[in-house]
Amino acid sequence: MSALEPSLEGRFREGLFYPNEGHVEPRRVLPQLHAAIARAGGTIKFGSDVEADDLDGLVIDCRGLVARDREPTLRGVKGEMIIIETSEVELLRPVRLIHPRWPLYVIPRGDGRFMLGATSIESEDTGVSVRSALELLGAAYVVHPAFGEARIVEFGAGLRPAFPDNLPKIRIEQERITVNGLYRHGFLLAPALAELTLAYVARGEIDNEVMQCA
Repeated sequence: MSALEPSLEGRFREGLFYPNEGHVEPRRVLPQLHAAIARAGGTIKFGSDVEADDLDGLVIDCRGLVARDREPTLRGVKGEMIIIETSEVELLRPVRLIHPRWPLYVIPRGDGRFMLGATSIESEDTGVSVRSALELLGAAYVVHPAFGEARIVEFGAGLRPAFPDNLPKIRIEQERITVNGLYRHGFLLAPALAELTLAYVARGEIDNEVMQCA
């Protein structure tokens, strides 16, 4: 472990290493994706309230929880995160603390910043609770005591759209395709679901694992 993450030397007896595991920082990736869409001729409109029925042609509905007007079984699952900053710890990759009560992950964001996450709470409240903050910060302290002196930069919470079985679904209904229910794996699963959706639109290919046809 000390060879992979020198800052954790002597902290834990053993760990699991996944060489192909990656992570995405949405705030850096999304502007690049927007630019790529614009270069390809696409148009992105923010702050616009558009009804799918008002659009012509094929509509791909990726509205998340807002799509409950057509997907009534969707529910919101709250996830909370904290961003902290310290120069006393250096991590090269995401580190997960496997604990029955505090399933924490610490993700390096560069410039001495780390994201602590993420809770999974059956609630549609969007505030960060005191209990969650204490558990996340306490678990980070277990990973490395230097996190106890870190500066708190940001608290945040959001809702993940999920179906009752917590599995994503692609529903195909004539001129509408609904892609939803990515639960807590949205940024990681989105590219795979986008590829499946494109394969159906371009070649009529159907993936029986996640696709449902009306």
